[in-house]
Amino acid sequence: MRMEQGALTDIIDELERSAEETEGDVVEVGHLVDALDHRGYGPALAILPLIELSPLGGIPGFPTLLALTLAVITVRLLMGYEHFWVPNGLRRRTLGSDKVIKSMEWLKPISRRIDAKLHERVSWLAGPAGRRAACIVILCLLLTVPPLELIPFATSGPMVVIAIFGLGLLFCDGLVMLVGFAAACVTVVGGFWGLGGLGGAETAG
Repeated sequence: MRMEQGALTDIIDELERSAEETEGDVVEVGHLVDALDHRGYGPALAILPLIELSPLGGIPGFPTLLALTLAVITVRLLMGYEHFWVPNGLRRRTLGSDKVIKSMEWLKPISRRIDAKLHERVSWLAGPAGRRAACIVILCLLLTVPPLELIPFATSGPMVVIAIFGLGLLFCDGLVMLVGFAAACVTVVGGFWGLGGLGGAETAG
């Protein structure tokens, strides 16, 4: 089924409203996850990794928190569950509402360009077998995130690739899924190369 035009931007708008409607200056991670739940796994895997590229991504420890949340969601998808589930420990973690709102505003120009370009193509590649393969690759990518926090901006690599898979699932775009698999190979090799270089530099020091 072809996605309605503006689908990704609509989801970002919904997350922004969720942050605006919370009481106080913070929003719980669980509240944002719940806002995505009825939309399905594709939107969650597309939007949440892109948040790492926003100003929120600069908060120490945020990439790892995001990776843990995405890992739980991905395992649920791999096991065939219809709805999300996130442990209470992660659900209760909070983010500044203003930072979430600013991050959503930052993402909107990107989402509008994506909405204009992506559509259903080679949809069988985004079917059940493609989803399972993508889940396995995504979990492998998420394992690289905590150590990559040692390298400035390095966590953006795996997060971008995960977002590509999410977009492929959201728009039933098999060509995007293929791009995701190719990019995952490059990202994993590049990530381990970077960590190896960092370890060598520390040894030399």
